Amino acid sequence: MRLRAVALLVVLGVFGSPAHAEFEQQLGPLAGAVRPQLMQGWTASVQDGWFTLYNAKQRESEQTLLVRVGPPPESGRVTNLNVVVRSEHPKAAIGVMLNNQQRKSLCLMEITADRSTHLFCLENGKRREVATVPNSAKLDGSDRIRVIEVPGAARFLLNGQKVGDIEDTPALDGDIGIMAYDVGTFGLAEFTIDNDLDRGRPAAAPAPGAQPPRTGSPAPDSPPPRRESGGGGGAGNSVAGTGPLPLFGGDSKRTTSVYIGLVRSIFLHEFGHALIGELELPSTGAEEDAVDIYSALRIVEPTMYPSQNADENDMVRDAAVYAALQWFYSGKLAEARGAGESPWQDEHTGDLKRFRNMFCIMYGGNTAAFASLANAVELDERTRSRCTDEFNKQNRAWRKILAPHTRVGTWSPDGQQPANAPGAPVNVVFEPSKSKVGNLFANNFAEPLAQNFSQLGKTYVLPRPVNVTFKDCGTLNAWYDPRAGSVTMCYELLEHLAVMISDIEMGTVGGMPKGDAAAQPARQQGAPGQGAGQGAGQGAAPPRAIDELQDMGIPATALLFSSPYKGPTPNKHFNAQIIRTEDFLVLAKNHRDMLLIDTSGQMETIPSAISLADAGSDGSVTDSLQSALDAWLTKTAGEGRKAPLVFFGAGLNDRSSYNAALRAATLGWPTYWYRGGMQAWKANGGTTVPLKSRKDAPQQ
Repeated sequence: MRLRAVALLVVLGVFGSPAHAEFEQQLGPLAGAVRPQLMQGWTASVQDGWFTLYNAKQRESEQTLLVRVGPPPESGRVTNLNVVVRSEHPKAAIGVMLNNQQRKSLCLMEITADRSTHLFCLENGKRREVATVPNSAKLDGSDRIRVIEVPGAARFLLNGQKVGDIEDTPALDGDIGIMAYDVGTFGLAEFTIDNDLDRGRPAAAPAPGAQPPRTGSPAPDSPPPRRESGGGGGAGNSVAGTGPLPLFGGDSKRTTSVYIGLVRSIFLHEFGHALIGELELPSTGAEEDAVDIYSALRIVEPTMYPSQNADENDMVRDAAVYAALQWFYSGKLAEARGAGESPWQDEHTGDLKRFRNMFCIMYGGNTAAFASLANAVELDERTRSRCTDEFNKQNRAWRKILAPHTRVGTWSPDGQQPANAPGAPVNVVFEPSKSKVGNLFANNFAEPLAQNFSQLGKTYVLPRPVNVTFKDCGTLNAWYDPRAGSVTMCYELLEHLAVMISDIEMGTVGGMPKGDAAAQPARQQGAPGQGAGQGAGQGAAPPRAIDELQDMGIPATALLFSSPYKGPTPNKHFNAQIIRTEDFLVLAKNHRDMLLIDTSGQMETIPSAISLADAGSDGSVTDSLQSALDAWLTKTAGEGRKAPLVFFGAGLNDRSSYNAALRAATLGWPTYWYRGGMQAWKANGGTTVPLKSRKDAPQQ
C-alpha cells in the first residue's frame, strides 16, 4: 500500500472526507462532503461569502451534507453555523441534523420559510416531535444555530435561545451535518465543530430583549443534562488520554499531513538503521546521515508519481513537507535559545543541517512540489543547483545497495530477488497510550500505518522478523535494537514534534490554545459605520462583521513572524498604525495617493490593491529584501516616502501583512496595518476583484 492510500484512509476514517478549498471557509469540516453527497437537481456555489444550495424545481426533495464525528468527548462538543432560507414555499427549511445510519435514527432542528423552528426525531420511520417555536427565525442572515453535545444528550439553540433537548436517542454518536428541504435557496456560513464547550461558546452579546436566566436555573447555552455512564473514551473525534492533541484548527488534511509526515520520517529513519543492521549493508559514512537520506528518498517517492485525486496528492506532498520541516523548526528554535550546533561528539548532525540534507534530496526529486517550501526557507541557488545531482546519486546508490535484497515488483524494478522469494515479515504493533496523541495513533491510525509499514517486509528479503512497536517509553526517542532486530517508536516523541509544529504555526502554547480569547470564534456584532451592507449583491444575505481588534493573546513584536505566516496575530503593531475597515475607508477617501498592498497571495483581492506576497516574508529588516522593497515602494509610490501604505492579508490569522507593515514602517514610510484584511472586508460587504500579478515585485 502506497503512502497516498494510507493518507486517504486516515482522512476518511478519522477526520471525515477531505475538504474542498472552494467551500472550506464557509463549511469547515463539511466542505469535503459537498461533491460526493450533492444530489441530482441541487447545485452548490459560494455567493457573497455564503455557501449556497439551490433547488429549482424538485418539490419535497431533501439534500443532506454529513460528516462522521462519533461520540462527543467528556468535555463536550459544540456545533455552530449561520443559516438562511429563501423560498415561496412556507415549509422549505434548512437545519442541523444528528444522524446515525446504523441505528436508522436522526434528529433535526430546522428553520422554515415561514419563520418557525422545529425540532424532531425519526426512529425507524416514526416521527417524534420535540419542540416547535413559531416566528422564532429572523431569515435575515443572522440566524445562528448551535448544538451542544455531551455523552448521551444534546441541546439545540437558535440565536442563543434553547429550543429543546434530546437524550438517550439512537441518533446520537454518529454523523452531524445539515439538511435542506424543498424548492428554494439555502445559505450556510461559519460551520464549525469544536470539541470544547468553552471554545465553541460564541462571544456575542445576548440577543436584544433576551431575559437573563432566573436565579438557580441554567443558562440556555449551558450543556444539556449528562447521561451517567461508567464507560469512557469513544470513537471518532473523541480521543482518550492526557496531554495536548493538536488538531490544527480542525483542518483535516493539514492535521493528517502533520501526523503522517512525522511518523513516516522517524520510522523510515529507524528502519534505515534496521536495513543496515539486518542486511549487513555497507555504510562508509556517518550512519545517521545515511539513513536520513534513505528516509528522504522513501518520503519523496510517492510525490513523484501522483494519482488522479488532487486532494490525495496534496496530502502526500504536505506529509512530505512536514517530514522534513520538523528539523527546520527544531533547528530554528535551538538557534533562538542560543543552543548553537549539536555537541561535537554527538553522532547526529545538527538539526538544520539534517533538514538541508533531507530537503535537498526531496527538492531534487520533485522540484515543482517543493519549490514554495524552498522559497520559504530561503534555500539558496547554489544549493538548489546541486539537489538534482544529489537526489540522482543517492537514489542510485541506495537502489543498487538494496537490489540484492529486494524482490522485483512494480515499485522495485531493479530488485534481484524473485517476487515470491522467502523472507521474514515486518510486524507492527500499536500499544495503548496514556496520552491523547498516542491513542490517536493506537486507535485511529494503527491499521493503515501497520499495513503500509508491513509492506516493507514484502519489498525486502529480511533474514529475521523486524518487530516495530509504538508505545509509551517515558522518553523522547525512537531506536533500532540490533540484538533484538526491533524498532521502538515512542509516542512521546511524536507528541513533542506535533506540539512544536502547532505552537509555531498555530500560536498555541504546549499544543493548547493560548488563553480563552485565542480560542474564541469571531464576534457576531454590527459592522463599523453605516455602510456595512454596501457592495453585496441584490438579495444577498446581510454580511457578518467581525471583531477586527480581537485580543488573541499575541503580543506585538519587533521581530518578523516566521514562515508559513499562519497563526493568531497581535491586536497592536510594534511600528505601524493598526486600522479597522471603517478607518480604512476614511483613509482611502482622504488620501488618493494611498498604496494598498495585499500580502495574502490569494486569487482575489480588494479593488485597487496590489498583490505583493513577498513583502510579508520573514528574515530581518536589514536583509536584501528590505532594500529591494524600499526601492520598489519608491518607484511605485514616489520619492520622499510620503504616500501612506496600507498592508493587509487574508485575515486575523495571516501574519504576512504584519511582517510587511513592520518592514515598511522600519524604512520610514507612513504605514497602516489593516489587520482584518480580506476576512473583514468581505464580512463588511466589500466586493473583490481577480488578482493581477506584478512582474516587477521585489524579490530577495
